[in-house]
Amino acid sequence: MVHYQYSGNEHDVIAGMGLVNLRWHNLTTVELIPIDYRIYDKDSDGKTKNTHFSEMLALAKKKGSYS
Repeated sequence: MVHYQYSGNEHDVIAGMGLVNLRWHNLTTVELIPIDYRIYDKDSDGKTKNTHFSEMLALAKKKGSYS
């Protein structure tokens, strides 16, 4: 599950696990609340990061976590 990918923190390509996360951000209080996350491994599930994100957002909307 470890692949070479670009890291925004390192500003370089590094070996690591891909993580897609969905967070709620309150602009008034600058509060961040994690809603969902998934490990991104295209080789095993065939999904893109955008597909994972879309599924997480749809699930959050269904549960009422995001409006």
